[in-house]
Amino acid sequence: MKKDILVFMSDQHNATIMESAGDRHISTPNMTRLAREGVEYTNAYTPCPLCVPARMAFLTGQLASKTGIFGNANVLSSEQATIAHCMGAEGYETVLCGRMHFREQDQLHGFIKRPIGDFTPCHGGRGGELRDDLGPYAGTPTGNVTKLYGGGTSPVLEYDRAVTKAAVEYLAEPHDRPIFMIVGIYGPHHTFVAPPELYRKYRELIGPPASDSVESFDLHPCVTSSQKDFTKEEIHCLRAAYYGMIEHVDGLVGEVKEAWDHHLARSGRTGLFCYTSDHGDMAGEKGLWFKQLFYEDSARIPLIFVGDSAAQGRTVDTPVSLLDLTPTLCELAGAAFPPDQDGVSLVPSLRSGEGDPERYVISEVLYNGLARMIRYRKWKLISYVGREDEDQLFDLEADPGEYTNVIGTHLEIAEKMKSMVTEPWNPDEIMKEQQRRSKHLAILAKWGAHSGVDEPYRWKVPRESWQLPEK
Repeated sequence: MKKDILVFMSDQHNATIMESAGDRHISTPNMTRLAREGVEYTNAYTPCPLCVPARMAFLTGQLASKTGIFGNANVLSSEQATIAHCMGAEGYETVLCGRMHFREQDQLHGFIKRPIGDFTPCHGGRGGELRDDLGPYAGTPTGNVTKLYGGGTSPVLEYDRAVTKAAVEYLAEPHDRPIFMIVGIYGPHHTFVAPPELYRKYRELIGPPASDSVESFDLHPCVTSSQKDFTKEEIHCLRAAYYGMIEHVDGLVGEVKEAWDHHLARSGRTGLFCYTSDHGDMAGEKGLWFKQLFYEDSARIPLIFVGDSAAQGRTVDTPVSLLDLTPTLCELAGAAFPPDQDGVSLVPSLRSGEGDPERYVISEVLYNGLARMIRYRKWKLISYVGREDEDQLFDLEADPGEYTNVIGTHLEIAEKMKSMVTEPWNPDEIMKEQQRRSKHLAILAKWGAHSGVDEPYRWKVPRESWQLPEK
């Protein structure tokens, strides 16, 4: 009998803000329980620290340099096989409950059921301040975070509750076929509004970013322009809301996991449950917010498996990637992998709880320049194309905060990692392809703004979520 598989994917969860990561303020009991009962990968990384590229990389098992998807407006080709196609080919009922951030006409990409649609517009030209369905919250999910923040409710929180409810209801139904299900929520992605009691709790508990206590730190020159000039009060409140949102997400994970356990007990099936996120959030560290950066807060993600085929109470510290989920889950389901995988199956380490000490992972981004990151053993190298003389190397064991660039004193490992990070890699071809795509995307955005075509897979925002938060 094929095992049922559920992946719970949040959006923008900084993996350092978890009980199991040693954060002394956050309360994440459900995630801690998952880790205690299963396998936690403590050095899991996003293949791209941005929503759409990371998610399409996860679904295909391919890096952005292979899919061509480096931006949130990019569109995954319907000719490209995803994990959903591979699972469906093996008889699975493929279910996407909530968020995946698909763009344009194809809103399924191999999934056959969507109990609830996405939070973001399906077509270009309809986002940001143009979203009249968000009322006063327009613009806050796309970066205008100091416009509204604090404690209360918000379109983001209401969406995540609706997704969780839809997932629980789906799991309560009888199912004749094995299930491959992704439950996708929007939190803890900004808008930074947490339930009132959680916001108040963390306003009292948390302090400033850890980097505030460091006299100086090395930032890559391509990153300094991303620093935000928020006031100390804004930083404290935004961080309190972010912490509160993470605890709120933990509660939703617990609800879905409980429904999952009931489903397995009722059906007599075996199953595997996974919690992860697409990327992290800098959350004020080094004066930085959001994502698109290779520092740990932005690039590292939570990754926990529990259930059939997973060891119990094991921690794997060697690097892995979100890319690895597709070959891992396909192998466990007896399904073919999508072609040209960049990830590797984690089944051996999932069953043994022991990782590959020679494994290295790569992440890519096109933000203030085209760049790649490589994590190998205790080292992380960050390299921007055309600015290789400014490469950064961090020793994450001695310097987990990534404050000191040690490339000048560790030339041998730096050269080794530089050769690893640039092969295979053709920056000129990548940029040429991005320029070609951008011309098409400009037309698609104008079409989306003026066509008036309906979006059946877009969640309808309730007006009651428009109430203003307390600060």
